[in-house]
Amino acid sequence: MQFRVIEPGIENSGESVGAILDAFRKFPTIAQKYLCKFGLLKPEQTLAEFDRSLWYPEESMLLVFEAISNEVGMNSLYGVGRAMVENAVLPPHINDVHSALGSLDAAYHMNHRKKGMIMFDPATGVMLEGIGHMVTTSMPDASRIVVVSDTPYPCDFERGIVGGFAARFTPTARTVHDNTAPCRKKGAESCTYVTWW
Repeated sequence: MQFRVIEPGIENSGESVGAILDAFRKFPTIAQKYLCKFGLLKPEQTLAEFDRSLWYPEESMLLVFEAISNEVGMNSLYGVGRAMVENAVLPPHINDVHSALGSLDAAYHMNHRKKGMIMFDPATGVMLEGIGHMVTTSMPDASRIVVVSDTPYPCDFERGIVGGFAARFTPTARTVHDNTAPCRKKGAESCTYVTWW
C-alpha cells in the first residue's frame, strides 16, 4: 500500500529527495513547504541549502508524497518521478530501454540505506530487504516491458520513473499503469506498468 513504510528505519538518499525540488522548480515555495513540514529541510534553510549528500528518513519522504498527493494532486507525483530520471547518473552498461528498466530494482535499492548500509552493493550483488522491489520482465516481442512494483512509494510517482527511463532511451516509448492489475491506490500491495514502443 502506498505511503506506508514496509520496515522502519530506512533512509532515502538526498538525491532522491532532491527530485521534489527539481519537480517544483517553477513553484519552489511548494517544495519548501512540504520539506519543512516533514523535517527534510529546516525552516530557516533555503532550498539552495538543501544537502543532497545526506540521507533522510523514508517515512518523512512518504509523508511529503502523501501531502502532495492530497493537496496538490497525483499528477504532481508523476512529475517528481520524471524529475528523478532527469538527473540520474547511470553506469555505462545502461544504454537502452531494456537495460534501463532492467536495472530499476538495483538503482532503487542503491538510493536507500538500512542501518547505515546502502541496500544494494553492485560489487557483491548483495541486496537488503525492507523496501519492496521493482521487478522487470521483457516480453517476447522485444518491444514491450512490464514492471511490477511493490514498494511503499505512490503509483503515479513510479509511473513517472518507469516512463521517464523508458523515454530517455526510446523517445517513442509509452508507459501506462495496467488497470487490469491491482493498484496501491486501491489498497493493493503492488502496481503494474507496461511500456511499449
